[in-house]
Amino acid sequence: MSNRQKRQMKSFSDLKGSFETQGPVDEACKHSTLVKENDNKTGSLALTLARTVQLKRYPVIAKVMFLRERPDLVSLLKGVQNKPADMPPRLTAYLKREALWDESGITDKGQQVIDSGLFEAKERGLYHIWYTDNDPLLGTRPVMMQLDTAFFDPNMQSWKKGPDAARSEFQVKQPFQLNVFEGSFADRNKSELKNITLQLASLEPEVICSPEKSAEIQLEWTLGFSASQLSLQGQLDMLNFQTQGGQNKASSRPETLDLSIDDFGYRLNDVMVSIAEELDGHWLPEERRVETQLEQIQRYPSAVQKFQIDSFNRSGLTTAMGEFHSVLARHIPVQPAGQADAEKWQHFWLEDFYSRKYQSSTEARKQQSEWLDHIALNDFELPLKEQHSLLSELSRESHPQAYWHIAAMADLTPTRSRKLRMPISLVNGDPLDLGALLEQLTGGEYIEHIIYSDRYVHTPRQSRNLNHVASCLADAEGLLLTLDKQHGKEAELPDNWSREILQKQNDNHGRYWILIGSQHIWCWECTSGLDFIRENGGQFIVDGSPTFTPKEVTELPQYLQNQIKNTEAEVF
Repeated sequence: MSNRQKRQMKSFSDLKGSFETQGPVDEACKHSTLVKENDNKTGSLALTLARTVQLKRYPVIAKVMFLRERPDLVSLLKGVQNKPADMPPRLTAYLKREALWDESGITDKGQQVIDSGLFEAKERGLYHIWYTDNDPLLGTRPVMMQLDTAFFDPNMQSWKKGPDAARSEFQVKQPFQLNVFEGSFADRNKSELKNITLQLASLEPEVICSPEKSAEIQLEWTLGFSASQLSLQGQLDMLNFQTQGGQNKASSRPETLDLSIDDFGYRLNDVMVSIAEELDGHWLPEERRVETQLEQIQRYPSAVQKFQIDSFNRSGLTTAMGEFHSVLARHIPVQPAGQADAEKWQHFWLEDFYSRKYQSSTEARKQQSEWLDHIALNDFELPLKEQHSLLSELSRESHPQAYWHIAAMADLTPTRSRKLRMPISLVNGDPLDLGALLEQLTGGEYIEHIIYSDRYVHTPRQSRNLNHVASCLADAEGLLLTLDKQHGKEAELPDNWSREILQKQNDNHGRYWILIGSQHIWCWECTSGLDFIRENGGQFIVDGSPTFTPKEVTELPQYLQNQIKNTEAEVF
């Protein structure tokens, strides 16, 4: 800036008649769009927050840069793109000067103009700008501005100027949308005013005056995993500059602010942290779920069943972006707060599922398997529970409907067992002879191969018990089918055993014992994992109430039938 220009900036009176619109400049701008992946299959998270926002109107002398529609420039660029030789030299020189075209063709900047239809226009003048007043979310941000078209000294006192103004929070370096109140004089006594939305590319304050007005507007913010939109609405006083009786006068007129801002989606985690606290839980940003106790969510209909809270309303929510007077949240994804809590969720689900009506064993198994396979339970080890284990858990007095529905299912479900192959039930606390149990399971036949399928064989106790089983069938080659190790844990296998990793599927929830002898294949499904074997003073006792149910090969899940086929060739 020259010394002459600096002297002119000392007062507003020095600026009379000096506010003029200049030509295009070289800076290009881009729209920013928030795009996030949404993996919530049940329903998409949707939040709506509302509050009032404080505004102040400041007179500001500044250089500003807008992106304005330039269909003439787009047409010119397309012309030089198609037939550069036919373009007049003065126009090609202009395009070169603006870095929109060179001998090699349209530049990246020129292509942006073709694609968007917008080009930069730089202005300098006295503006009356409504800024948000240090809002916790928006900061100090211009939302509506107006060029002062009165050519007289407004007699206002400067507050910041020079470097203090240029480096202040009132500057704009990143492009965003705002309302612009523009006027063009039809004659000396009448102005035509219009309220439009423009993209402001930059704003460099030179002088900022003390605020002349204040106002309140309404903020409504909707956001989710895939998008965010913030709307600002209200009435703001704008100026109507007129010349009456030879005197320049400015009167106020109300004008509607209606501004949408596609931004702030990156603050979703901050909002969800506050909502999670309302549920006495924690927001897990990587899982994109609220981790909370069963006691906090069981009052919400279907929250345990669908792992989401369908509707959550609060009047008053304190966040890192300030206080919102209302919040409406839909489809909040939730999950248990730890293994013990996950077991409570499962118990609650089972009570609800079996209380509603009688379920066939096939449908009950299908529904429970699908619930257990939900992504919200990925970090937890929960067994598939069937009739006998359910009856031992549910109280006949506390949950009579669920109890009798399960009892009826157990009574009505055919076993399709072969002769002398009936279910084997063990009693909690009884002595356990593993060798005798395996003789029952195999009919005393010599066993050459054993396949044990159980999602969760990871703990030291499960490893020890697997070795105890293997020692009773010392000559048999064993295969363990289980999920990948959890949290660094992996079962230690007996010497003659191997392991294959399962992927979570609806058909591999059960615990299956496949014992392949020289004459027969013995198949059993157990209601309990290996933890039913408990050592006590060098002896084994039964822990829980496991039941072994005989199965035909054709009744087994397909992945087990395939394993048997792969093994049969070695035996027969």
